[in-house]
Amino acid sequence: MARKKPPPRSPQLKLAGAFCVAFVNTAGARPDNGQQGVEDYGELVTWGQQAGVVSALEAERLRRLATERPADATAVLARAASLRVVLSRLFLAMMRGKDLPRPGLDAFNAALREALPALRVVPGEIGVTWGWEGDEEALDRVLWPVAHSAAETLIAAAGRPHVRQCAARGCRLWFVDRSPSGQRRWCEMKTCGNRAKTRTYYERKGRRERAERMRGAGYWRTRRPRTTAST
Repeated sequence: MARKKPPPRSPQLKLAGAFCVAFVNTAGARPDNGQQGVEDYGELVTWGQQAGVVSALEAERLRRLATERPADATAVLARAASLRVVLSRLFLAMMRGKDLPRPGLDAFNAALREALPALRVVPGEIGVTWGWEGDEEALDRVLWPVAHSAAETLIAAAGRPHVRQCAARGCRLWFVDRSPSGQRRWCEMKTCGNRAKTRTYYERKGRRERAERMRGAGYWRTRRPRTTAST
């Protein structure tokens, strides 16, 4: 296999910290998002190219093959949607400290079995790295690195759940917490983190102002007198 220089990491991948987490985030930030995140096979390939899962040459070939085999492309898109749901459920169980649901784990292992025969150790920029061989016309090859990334992420999280969901109100993006303290709460500090802190500040300010107005108007919180039972 010829050595390939990986494409630059996209902002979405940098934010998520792993291929599989960035893939789950294609569902969007809001839990009520009815879209798939990628609405057709071409968009799935575009995501894969931006995330560094496939090269530009591979992406061009996969798009061409999808036009020749539309039924196969539709089937792969459905598998991608199912894999994303399975991974989100596994991550949620792991984040909550629960056992991974067996049906989800079985479904994930089925996807992993499709990927592993093509997995190879190949020369990298420094030493060796993971790479992929196998059928270059396999439309599902864009999912192979996602499944492998998920397996590594789930194993690495054993004993320390470090895949988390953003704590900001209305955001459901996932990320890998690699902070030294292991207490990262936001998908991105400059967006969700700052908004959450600003909201907390104004909520506290509003409570203080309301309390001051009540004191100025002569309203005081008092306990109700305790009644004693007559003997």
